Amino acid sequence: MPTCSPSAGRLAWFRAARFGMFVHFGCYAAAGRGEQIMLRDLIPAEEYARFAADFDPHPGWADELCAAAKGAGATYIVLTTRHHDGYCLFDTATHDFNAVQTGPGRDLIDEYVAAARAAGLRVGFYYSVHTWRYRGFWDPAGYPDDLPLMRAEMYAQVEELMSNYGAIDLLWYDAPAPPGHQVPGNFGWHGTPLASTPAAFYDSARVNARVRELQPHILINDRSGLPEDFGTPEQHISAADGGRMWEACMTLNFAPGWGYLPYPLATKTPGQVLWHLLDCVRQGGNFLFNVGPKADGSLAARDRDFLAELGAWMQLHRDAVFTGGPSAIQTDRGQGVDFHYGMFTEHGTTAWLTLFYYPPDGFMLLNRIAGGLKTARLLTTGEELTVERISNGRYKISGLPLSPPATIAPVIELAFARQPREAGIADASWLDGAFDPDA
Repeated sequence: MPTCSPSAGRLAWFRAARFGMFVHFGCYAAAGRGEQIMLRDLIPAEEYARFAADFDPHPGWADELCAAAKGAGATYIVLTTRHHDGYCLFDTATHDFNAVQTGPGRDLIDEYVAAARAAGLRVGFYYSVHTWRYRGFWDPAGYPDDLPLMRAEMYAQVEELMSNYGAIDLLWYDAPAPPGHQVPGNFGWHGTPLASTPAAFYDSARVNARVRELQPHILINDRSGLPEDFGTPEQHISAADGGRMWEACMTLNFAPGWGYLPYPLATKTPGQVLWHLLDCVRQGGNFLFNVGPKADGSLAARDRDFLAELGAWMQLHRDAVFTGGPSAIQTDRGQGVDFHYGMFTEHGTTAWLTLFYYPPDGFMLLNRIAGGLKTARLLTTGEELTVERISNGRYKISGLPLSPPATIAPVIELAFARQPREAGIADASWLDGAFDPDA
């Protein structure tokens, strides 16, 4: 059965969403060594299951998590319902390795969905297509009877997730590896892969068609082996071609490690994370930023501090992310006009320049921009700036503080007479100061 083509109506909210929070949470949080620790440390299944005894989210964990996401400016949230270890945060009839029967004794997905809706966040479910707990996944020839069991478990669990929690906005599949194939965490794998594609082995077209029967408005990512609604570059920004929707996911620490890590020593700065967010927005994509809560459901201090700092930035500069979008000023995906100052987003005749490289001496020069710049305002402080047109059709914007205001990255709001756009140089006239971007 063919999958449904994405419609403009179904994608409309997602295109406007811009910024979401990814949450990797499971019994692995009790180990404090990341979400792939079962495989990376080759922990036997029985030994690994003991982590569930120390996995006990406090009663208000979901409300606190969603409040932190909302406070940081996120508009949607995606939580791991099952990771590669097979532990389910929801009540499932397929096995007892789940949060209701092993560990907390509660349906954590039920708590999460209620909290997300109360916070006004769109609700997303992450689901790992493959699981490590079947011997047949590692040795399909030796345990052929496991193969239909793996598929049946996936079908049943996805049906449960799509049936038991009301309207769900987004289904975020991950790692649809057929048995015997290399998967995250087993680099250097020497097993014998099953001769099948992910979509064929898991019958992704059939399961996704059922998902859409149960949740007609849901969005599905591209990690079931089928393209579906949107692409998912991971730990890097790669815009999709042809107007296809995409969403980049990224951690605060450098990869690996999406789950809780108590001592991450290679951590991105707030400025780096904001850079990636604006880079997504200016190229027409979304940014899904990850946190990994502790076993009690609370966030580590570094995550709380970062989210609070980002939230404070959003309070002042929200329009640069949620009103502004892809800009005709910086049309080049790599850099573009005035990229040495920062990144442009725009809407109509207004543009926002987020300054990642702050200019000295209290002024900056904008060049090769047509549209007739009228006014400029430093959103960070609310100050009106002075705009002066000089040679080569440049705009000298002065009145900036001599040092950057106390924020991750200041933003200048620019008002034009017409929709601004990049004006290319075609000859040597600029050497004489005679270039006119509006000519």
